[in-house]
Amino acid sequence: MQITYALSQRDFFESLIAIRNRKKWGKWGFRLSLPAMGLSTLYLLFTSPRPELVSNLAPFLFLVMLWTFMVWCSPWFSARVQFVKQPSAQGPRSALFDSDGVKWQWDGGSSAVEWKTYTRWMETKKLILLCSSPIHCTIVPKRALNAEQLSELRTLLTQKIGSGLRV
Repeated sequence: MQITYALSQRDFFESLIAIRNRKKWGKWGFRLSLPAMGLSTLYLLFTSPRPELVSNLAPFLFLVMLWTFMVWCSPWFSARVQFVKQPSAQGPRSALFDSDGVKWQWDGGSSAVEWKTYTRWMETKKLILLCSSPIHCTIVPKRALNAEQLSELRTLLTQKIGSGLRV
């Protein structure tokens, strides 16, 4: 099966979020950490309303705001940098999936990767990610596939790599 597609900055962003959320503890730890910090700050403020407590909490509150900004915005900035600074990520590309592996071709290069190279695959609402390490994944957008091709690709990936992770 051969598909042709072009990647977007949004594809990179969604793949970074999927990699971050690949484990339940990471996904829920990330989601619950900010409310936990906010509740603990409110608890400290309301249980001992001393003027010096507020000034003592100022550095903590600054770090919470900085951490929140970094955690929520860093995937977007990272995706932007990766997309803009990689000429090979821009433009048309094609992938040929067969029994031996995947043959990738893009403007400026090509590669042939055997199935044993991939450690797992993940599926999001909009992407299929083929991972060769815990954080390095190749992006295949689902928009490039029709329903029959998507089903065929899922079957092939399950046979060659194992069951996929839905993120």
